[in-house]
Amino acid sequence: MGQTASHALVAAADLQPPLAMGVSGLETELGETVQHIKMLGSTRFMKTILCKHPKEGQLVLHVFMRPVSMPFDITQQIQVLRSQYAKLDGTQRLLSHTQVISDDRAVYILRQHMHNNLYDRVSTRPFLSVNEKRWIACQMLMALREAHERGVCHGDIKSENIVMTSWNLIFVADLAPFKPTFLPVDDPAEFNFYFDSASRQYCCIAPERFYDPGSSIAQLLAASGVNGSYDEPRLALQPSMDIFSAGCVIAELFLDGNPLFSLSRLLQYRKGAVTAAALVADIPDKQVAALVGHMIQLDPAERLSAAEYLDQWASIFPNAPLAAYMDQASPDVRMRALYDEMDEVGDDVCEITASIACANVRNCSLPSSRCMGIKVLMRCSQGPMRGDPDLILPYLVALASDESPRVRAEAVVAIRDLLQGLQLLTPINSNIFGDYIAPHLQYFAGDTSVGVRCMVASVMGDLADTAYFLTSGHSAYEALSNQMRAIVGKLSFDEAEVKHVLLCAFPQLYERGIQSLSHIITYLNDRDCWFLRAAFFDVVFAASAQISRHASREYIVPLINLYDHEVFVVISALRALLRLVPQMSPAMLWDKLVEVQRFAKQPLKRGAHEFTEFVLAHAQLPMPAQTARLALEISRPADDSEEEVMLMMESNEAPLASAQTVQLREIGAALKTVFLTPIKDPWAPAMESHLGTKSATPEPTADKWQGVAEEGDRAIKAFLRKKALELELPQAPRRRRFEGWRPQGTLVAEISEHNDAVTCVVATGSSLFVTGSDDGSVRLFDGNVFRKSAVCRSRATYFQGGRIVSLVYHSVLDCVVCSSDNGSLSVLRPRSDELVELATRTMAQGEYAVALGFAKDDRGVSVIACTSQSRVEFMGVVDLIRQDIVELDPSLGRPTCMASDGSTLAVVATAKGWLQLLDTRFRISLKQYRHLMSHPITALAMYTTSSVLASTAAGDVSLLDLRESKWPLCVSSRSLQELKGNEVNRKLRINGMALAPHMHYVVTGSNDGMLRYWNLDQLSQSFVVNSSENVPPYSSYELDDTVYYCENANVPRSPGSAARNQIGSVRLANDVSRAQTANNSRLGGPVTSLAILGSPSVMLVVGLQSGAIRVIL
Repeated sequence: MGQTASHALVAAADLQPPLAMGVSGLETELGETVQHIKMLGSTRFMKTILCKHPKEGQLVLHVFMRPVSMPFDITQQIQVLRSQYAKLDGTQRLLSHTQVISDDRAVYILRQHMHNNLYDRVSTRPFLSVNEKRWIACQMLMALREAHERGVCHGDIKSENIVMTSWNLIFVADLAPFKPTFLPVDDPAEFNFYFDSASRQYCCIAPERFYDPGSSIAQLLAASGVNGSYDEPRLALQPSMDIFSAGCVIAELFLDGNPLFSLSRLLQYRKGAVTAAALVADIPDKQVAALVGHMIQLDPAERLSAAEYLDQWASIFPNAPLAAYMDQASPDVRMRALYDEMDEVGDDVCEITASIACANVRNCSLPSSRCMGIKVLMRCSQGPMRGDPDLILPYLVALASDESPRVRAEAVVAIRDLLQGLQLLTPINSNIFGDYIAPHLQYFAGDTSVGVRCMVASVMGDLADTAYFLTSGHSAYEALSNQMRAIVGKLSFDEAEVKHVLLCAFPQLYERGIQSLSHIITYLNDRDCWFLRAAFFDVVFAASAQISRHASREYIVPLINLYDHEVFVVISALRALLRLVPQMSPAMLWDKLVEVQRFAKQPLKRGAHEFTEFVLAHAQLPMPAQTARLALEISRPADDSEEEVMLMMESNEAPLASAQTVQLREIGAALKTVFLTPIKDPWAPAMESHLGTKSATPEPTADKWQGVAEEGDRAIKAFLRKKALELELPQAPRRRRFEGWRPQGTLVAEISEHNDAVTCVVATGSSLFVTGSDDGSVRLFDGNVFRKSAVCRSRATYFQGGRIVSLVYHSVLDCVVCSSDNGSLSVLRPRSDELVELATRTMAQGEYAVALGFAKDDRGVSVIACTSQSRVEFMGVVDLIRQDIVELDPSLGRPTCMASDGSTLAVVATAKGWLQLLDTRFRISLKQYRHLMSHPITALAMYTTSSVLASTAAGDVSLLDLRESKWPLCVSSRSLQELKGNEVNRKLRINGMALAPHMHYVVTGSNDGMLRYWNLDQLSQSFVVNSSENVPPYSSYELDDTVYYCENANVPRSPGSAARNQIGSVRLANDVSRAQTANNSRLGGPVTSLAILGSPSVMLVVGLQSGAIRVIL
């Protein structure tokens, strides 16, 4: 504004009528009712109101009342504001106004509302650390760099105009091009009117913006008129003015809210009465003091630009994680990005990372994201924040009340780890255990989840030790001990699993006086939980070490009873006796030795070592001969020949000849039972009906081949080894198991062990199945458990790291090959209770296997790995050594999936809808196919030896004839209109596809959480497995020799009857009931993987994006 307008507005401000509290005048311009919330600030120049818009949310409204005592044209100011908005479009650190509205009464300027500003945050707990302050200063310079590069100057930078998020991400707001550039040095009225909005009497205006009477600036202003500052370049704002103001704000930040200048002090500094070095001497950070001193130099020409300051002072600014700048992302995405960068977090950004995690962890919708947030917070607590629980501990305590049991359990463990890292408590936190931790532990001990209560029990011992060392004063610890005794007493009457975990902490609790021996003696009365009794004997020695020898003999030794029906309890009791031997009298030792003697007549392989050790520990007894006799009887091994005779007599069979046979395990083949009849009971293993009438099984077929290979005949052995690899077991019994199978939609089991999306599921030839997840783990499950319980736990876990991308199983070699996006490959052999690692390999940096398969030729079985660099590698199964490479055409797109027949052919699909056929014998690329609708292909499966099924991101499953290069069939979950228009619905994206061997049906899982059963032989028998509504009708049409078969959900259905699709089939009543039954097995999110399990009955194993696994019958 010009000098004339500036003086006129100051004079006319006192004549203005008061601003009405309502903002109803904006309804016409905004088209919505704007709700007034409160006044944020009120000065004579401009009023600031917080209001709420129905669609835009909370907005900040700046109101400039037109002066009533003078004509005033502000058209040019409005044009400048709108021009600035266009220039600042796309900036990241500048919060510009979004709309300017003018009427005959006032001018309204709107922008987005941010809850915090820098002025309020400096004085709010927890106070900003040095690294956080440096990061805020860096962001201010980044914002100025963006504005100045676009030719925009702010004009009124102060701490109130620096708004910020809850994790200290700042935005520079309220640009003021309409305020005067220059102010008279002899009249503070204009400064107070325009710039002292909070009446704090502090000044961040550059000294060159003040002019003396009669100076050249005063003459220019007098000659320029009302709006002369917009026409005269010498009167415009300069970037150096913003640099000075930013330096003042940075100094205020590091001086804990104390301003660097008041108006009078700035005028003295303008005259040279005060030096910049003296002004910044109170800043504790000397490097920042040097930066501020350079930014507030009197001569504007000596100040650098914002970009130059960022470049020359880059060493003092922390390298904040990428997630800190993701202001538009969801909390889950931001937390995932933070977790991925956790290993790169240095000590200088721990506080910044912790602020981001604390601000987002409770707003994450996925439990896995909140668990990631806990891990990030614990990583941050190991840096400079170690010993300061003020920031992290309240969030961990809040997460311990989360709705997810897994999050609550991890939060309890994190609280324990955080408190263990404390070396000393500050006076303000001296009563943190009694006033804060113990009351919350009392609440956590009553959690509804057994797992969470077990976790609370497991941390009690460590918390007791930590409290003992950190609590000051005997009386304070005694009061805390009473609180912890109440918690332990509550857990002592919990379920057996909780008491078992609490026993593990008994040594620490007993030492600190929290738990006594009388608490745990009652555990011996629990006859149903043998592991509880065994654990009691393992920990009872800890109590004996704290009491006298006489007390041990009188109270502890009599508790150790060797008469138990469970051998593991007896072994634990013997171990306890061994530890207590030095405290036992000779008579007591002999009595226990007599008790042990009974085991000499019951030879058991388990515990033989413990029995012998206990007997030999009686060297001090006065009867060495009897001791030696007992030791010999106990340690004498059982006669194998006697056991063999007894077994043959019970089986009533002739002895078998001990011939030399080929050991299939030695050559990598899996042992399997063949010639089985179809299953009658869905939960019973297949067996021949006449075998139950015999007292022993028939003579194995393998016995007819005994003696074929002699020890020295290497040629025959090599031949047999090769033939064993080529062996293909009969598939008829297994094939009959899958014939006519239709999923009922009944939920059999629900598993929640993975922490992230389940990306891969493969079923083995038995009841075992293997899963892989984005959490980097591979887990083994046994389907036989579903016969007894709906709760299934993994039998084994193999942690590979990264994100598991692909899994493939070879039925003959009985091995699983898995790949991760960290470039690692592993060959695992699933056993009943373990995953045995056979081989491992790491690919080149930046490359990983996106899909896996097998091939077989004269050299044996090979692993095929399609990599992210558009290559197909052939590797040996035993050592994963690369044998050959086939280069794919990168112009066809990024490889997404692969299917192989296990012998001669492999098909690779890409994200651009191309398929490439490979000959795995000669290891060359044969042919390329284009998908009929060119959608990204998400899954592939061999349908027959000459055809392949391809699912797409649009929700289609297409059949490709490899010989004829045709697409004869396409089934789709899209409607007929969407299919004809080739419209893509991301919710219908198919992520998993499962086929039974040699069957004509396929099951698909998609982003909408639906499982669709497609019968490719009789398309009218297709249906949605878990739909809560009746089975949708289907439509079909034919185009270019391709039959399209799709859902038509828009067709109305008559009440009480099934709709008739265009093919002409009517849905059966049992299909409708099946769809209604599936309503009880709703899937909790997008399906990410699928497999069909053949034993103990045919079931669907469904992996979800949430990390859960559903098993559906």
